[in-house]
Amino acid sequence: MAFVPEAPAARKLLLRSGGAMTRSLRDAGLGFDLDGAGRFLAPLWELIKQKATELAAFLAGLLAALAKKADELFPPETRSETLAQWVRIGVTVVLPAALGALVLFWLARCCCCGRRRGGRTMVAPGRHGARMPRYAFEDDPRTYFRDLRAKKPLVY
Repeated sequence: MAFVPEAPAARKLLLRSGGAMTRSLRDAGLGFDLDGAGRFLAPLWELIKQKATELAAFLAGLLAALAKKADELFPPETRSETLAQWVRIGVTVVLPAALGALVLFWLARCCCCGRRRGGRTMVAPGRHGARMPRYAFEDDPRTYFRDLRAKKPLVY
């Protein structure tokens, strides 16, 4: 079932042009003029179109310069041999080094630096407002209080 407005004012608001909407906003005392807004934004739109054209020309020139530089680095006669050599170096040297660095980073982050669960902290009980990681207390509260009574420093 389609919506059919009964009131004449509702029919004015549903017109395709913004004239009825503008008139109703102006009559309501809001002072908003859609036609004036279009005239206000037209120079801005022209500036955006001009800058987009300049950007497209700049990118085309940049791509042409990069293609020329690639032809200098990889002449068509030796391009396949040079690229094959770069791929060999990448697969045998760079890829294993990157994977090794990734594994070392993961090990250092997960295993060696203690268990960090979200980095949440809490006020250490009996330590006059000192803060400590929550996991250090929740893992073994008995040992925490034993160390507190023994006056051991808060080390985690």
